Amino acid sequence: MTYQSRLLLYVGLLIVLLVGMMALSFKTARDVIVEGAEEHLRHVALRKEESVRDQREELLHYTEIITGDLRLQEYLYIILELGTSRESLGAYYDRQFGSLPTDCRLIMSAEGEVLLGSEYPRLVDEVSQVLQSGDTDHFYFRSVQGVFMVVMAPVVYQGQRLATTVVAKLMDQAWLNAQEGRSSDHTLFFEEDGKILWSSNTDYQGLDVDVSHGYLQTDDQYIRLHEVTLGGANPDMPNLWFGVSESRLIELLSNYQRWVFSFAIFGGLAVLLVGWLMLRNFSRPFSMLMRTTEEMINGRLPVMSRSESRTEMDQLANRFADVLDALRREQEEVKRVHQKLQETAITDSLTGLHNRRYLEEVAPGLLAQVERDERYLTAILLDLDHFKSINDEHGHLGGDAVLKHFARLLKDNSRTSDYLFRIGGEEFLILNVTEDPQASTAFARKVRELVYQSSVDYQGASIAMTVSIGVSCCHGGSGEASLGQLMRTADKALYEAKSAGRNRVVTHLSCQDGAVVVKPRRKIALVGDVTAGERQR
Repeated sequence: MTYQSRLLLYVGLLIVLLVGMMALSFKTARDVIVEGAEEHLRHVALRKEESVRDQREELLHYTEIITGDLRLQEYLYIILELGTSRESLGAYYDRQFGSLPTDCRLIMSAEGEVLLGSEYPRLVDEVSQVLQSGDTDHFYFRSVQGVFMVVMAPVVYQGQRLATTVVAKLMDQAWLNAQEGRSSDHTLFFEEDGKILWSSNTDYQGLDVDVSHGYLQTDDQYIRLHEVTLGGANPDMPNLWFGVSESRLIELLSNYQRWVFSFAIFGGLAVLLVGWLMLRNFSRPFSMLMRTTEEMINGRLPVMSRSESRTEMDQLANRFADVLDALRREQEEVKRVHQKLQETAITDSLTGLHNRRYLEEVAPGLLAQVERDERYLTAILLDLDHFKSINDEHGHLGGDAVLKHFARLLKDNSRTSDYLFRIGGEEFLILNVTEDPQASTAFARKVRELVYQSSVDYQGASIAMTVSIGVSCCHGGSGEASLGQLMRTADKALYEAKSAGRNRVVTHLSCQDGAVVVKPRRKIALVGDVTAGERQR
């Protein structure tokens, strides 16, 4: 069968399909009304829920803007720690954040003192109760004007929680009108105890609602309802409902049937016309070539099936498929070489460990993991003692032998979850995600002991080694985990180990369980002290 005859067959089948759709539409119209109305209502209600959630996320963004303002943090710190006047706080807040579209704002200290927003006593009471009862960043409460959506966020300055900032949005009659608008065909309203409190259509306020069956009956409308869930709302809060008139849906579906009937007629004529044009001007192989060319333009190399036909277009398509195969082989070779270059770029050529470039690539993922799982990210910073003396005595080749021996020792004794890096000449780093930071300290002591007991045979000489180690941690639950902070604290611990005589492990106080990121007078704790004989070495 030629492609022209196949195309004629496909056109005929498409026309039959369009006519069948028309007949099926008339036959199933009533079923569509009964079964589709509820599904339509559910989807619209879900979109309303998404809209409310988006507004809540927008309020959360506003709190992030407010709490992230360094000047506000300093204001609060001066007020709370130095006892200065808070009169300028309100003026600064209004000047800096007055343009934010919120209805209420409140700042409450960690001890429950109202620093800003005392003109909202009901909001103050509700926030105080929520802060006492649990840890949440949003809640709702009812007032005489409507339902308030409230979002809270802590203000943290230098690791210390100073206060809680609160913004609120009033979900009242005006809010309902903005969400839905006045209409008799659909409505959005708050209901309590079977009565409508506020509605986008004020004609429905005060009407009774059959909550158990989910409908609202008026003089000329039968409105099917679906609840719009407010995430985090208390059970005693008014319920938010969305309703659609089924009478309107029937009318719309009837219009839809008429459009389908018209579309089937004109669509069949259009298919006939297009089929005739394609018979005159196009063919299947040419269409395939066009699609393949378009995919190549978009950076893809599709697989083309070869045709047994002897027509000129099919032969051209087969040759085009050969070109694609050749390009695909070249692409695989390029990918292989690229992958090898990537591996070379992140590996230290001398020791085979990862280099600093790979550290910068893998660190964000590890920090995100500890933030998500609220675990510890530990850094073990190792520095070979007196390495310059080894280079001076045995030459750089002897120093290289020591570095390779030390790297091999780390590989053979590392844990499966460890990430090993060479970040400097004789400086190495081990990163590990753990629930128990003390395990990293224990591992560091083990490495120190192994190095102490190990030596390198180089050109008949035995080169002894010792290593100084600094261990630091950051906890994901603090919300302030960063590679820079982790490396700084590890470097401080390593400096302490060097200053205390080398060949020892020093652990930063951040590795203690429940440690909070603050700035104490001394952050270094010496652990794993060495023996007197080891100190002499």
